[in-house]
Amino acid sequence: MIFYFSGTGNSLYVAQKLYRDERTELVDIAKATHEKRFEYKVEDAEKIGFVFPVYFYGLPTVVTEFVDKLTIESSSKPFIYTVITCAAFIGNADKTLGKLLEKKNLQLNSSFSVTMPNNYNIMSNLPDKEKQNIVLQNAEKEIEKIAKLLKTNTKGNFAKHGYLSIFTPIVYPIYGIYRNTKKFYATQDCNNCGSCAKMCPEEVIQIKDGKPVWVEEKCSHCSACINRCPTEAIQYGNSTMKRRRYVNPNVKFS
Repeated sequence: MIFYFSGTGNSLYVAQKLYRDERTELVDIAKATHEKRFEYKVEDAEKIGFVFPVYFYGLPTVVTEFVDKLTIESSSKPFIYTVITCAAFIGNADKTLGKLLEKKNLQLNSSFSVTMPNNYNIMSNLPDKEKQNIVLQNAEKEIEKIAKLLKTNTKGNFAKHGYLSIFTPIVYPIYGIYRNTKKFYATQDCNNCGSCAKMCPEEVIQIKDGKPVWVEEKCSHCSACINRCPTEAIQYGNSTMKRRRYVNPNVKFS
């Protein structure tokens, strides 16, 4: 069983690749949260994976909230792993997940990370297509290595934490400041397609008078609305106006 969360497709791609290799159930964390599906039964020898992007060296709030309510029924201790996508390092995100699982009497056995193209254009511009393709090509090799290790239930911490991971307790609280929604808006380029509301994993966008409105003060800041808007009409203050967009080219969103 693989639980995943993804805004622009990086973590979805990793989850799909591992899903094909493991031939297991793939669970969209955001969708499961909306449907209030928090109870799962796993068979003997079945692995449990958590695949999601790192946010400010920590977990997206939607992942934290899901794991807090998660219940796993199993006759034996399942092998649990996480694969965290990142632009460089994951800080202590895996350790945070491990502590959440410990509260459920579950143990995180292995941690991995996969370097993917940055998508958070709220803070900085994104790499150009050429650099994105290089990163994606290298990611394929990383995923293949992870898949091989998972076949033998190899335990260990194989993730890239970064030397600044010690500052996770300082960096992660900044996420709470940045993930407000008041600066989101749509420009005149908006064609009233409503795709932003449909794709929002937390359903904080509603269409009113043909335009998107953010109806909650906070969201996970997955940046799906900014990056996947077909006309690039969604902006965040003045910071994203001239910045590139990014969507993983290897996935199709349902």
